[in-house]
Formats: sequence, C-alpha cells, structure tokens
Amino acid sequence: MTTKEEIKEQLDKAEKEYQEAKKKLEKFEEGEDDGKLLKKLRVKLFNEEYRNEEQKKGWEEMVGKLEEEKKKLEESKERWEKQVEQWGEALRKFVGGGEGNEQIA
Repeated sequence: MTTKEEIKEQLDKAEKEYQEAKKKLEKFEEGEDDGKLLKKLRVKLFNEEYRNEEQKKGWEEMVGKLEEEKKKLEESKERWEKQVEQWGEALRKFVGGGEGNEQIA
C-alpha cells in the first residue's frame, strides 16, 4: 500500500522535474543559439533573404532541427506537468478521504 509520504515524495520529484523542463524550454526560447535563431531563420526564409537554393535548404534543415528540439522540450514539460497533477490529485485523495480518515465538516 502506498503511504502519504511516498506520494508526497513522488509529487516532489515530479515538481522538480517539471520545473527543470520549464527552465530548459525557457532557455531554448531565449537562447541566441536556439529559440532566437529559429525565429530569425523563419523570418529570413519567409522574406526570401537567402542567397541561393543551397543556403535556403541549409536554413530549412536548421529550422527543422530546431523545431524538433523545441517540440521535444515542450512535450517533456507537458509530461511532467501532468505527473505533478496526477500525484497532487493522489495526495489530495489520500489526505482528504482515505480509509480511516475522518473528514472534518
């Protein structure tokens, strides 16, 4: 049987991982080498600022890689956010209405 302390420990772990995933995504979005580069390349491609088709292809590949990295970071953040919600709900159920617990009106 799972104890309140075990649930709390799992919740704390999930919250820590969620915060870490959030930081990584924020760092990506704010970083010159990642998020800002992705935005710049998208604009340059949209405005057709490339010199030739080879440069265009290179930029498109880089945009694809950066978009994939961003997607993975977003998925990680969402996964940990759901874990926090699940463990929080489990803790609330355990504390609020588990066997042997009396609810206070």
